[in-house]
Amino acid sequence: MGIIKRGLLGGFSGKVANIVGSSWKGIAVMKSLPLSVANPRTAGQVAQRNRFKGVVGWASILLASICKPLWDRFAQQQSGYNAFVSANVDSFTIAGVPLPNAIIISRGSLTGVDIQSLGASAATAQITMVIQDNSTVGNASATDELYLVAYHPASNTLEAKTDYTPRNNVNVGWNLDFVINQGDLLYVYAAFRRVDGTMVSDSLVGEFVVTA
Repeated sequence: MGIIKRGLLGGFSGKVANIVGSSWKGIAVMKSLPLSVANPRTAGQVAQRNRFKGVVGWASILLASICKPLWDRFAQQQSGYNAFVSANVDSFTIAGVPLPNAIIISRGSLTGVDIQSLGASAATAQITMVIQDNSTVGNASATDELYLVAYHPASNTLEAKTDYTPRNNVNVGWNLDFVINQGDLLYVYAAFRRVDGTMVSDSLVGEFVVTA
């Protein structure tokens, strides 16, 4: 409560609304308090927080395997981690759930991946992929390295392949470190990187159902 000391127009002490009255060297002074904006909770702000939380979860898991090798070198005035987050934040719903077909793991001008077939077996937890040897197309090279990421929505599990198949090796096998079941959806993201790191391709995503 504020107390008026010398009539209606006099100074006061204490607090009225967001105004604080006090005395400084015998002079009555008033200060306004800043409006509180702590933890804003509008629907739009909550949605953006959820999207950000979702994409940061992916970026944290893929930091060493994807963000650094495929994004660091080409990010403008930011880290590869932040570039990945910026590129993918709108690929999550307002609840923070990924939209798998919208997510990208790489962005660049190198000749991309040409997937001929893609599948996975629940019994072996292995992804099998056949790619086209397009090492004579555009700026491709036979030694370009294939980067892969798998996403399993049923368990919300994300995994990156850390041994890199060259472009001219058309048969790719990948033993996953998590359990998959027949009928599950699985998403695989693929991109190429030049061995010296100077170029990367746009990524593409394959969606398929796990077989027995």
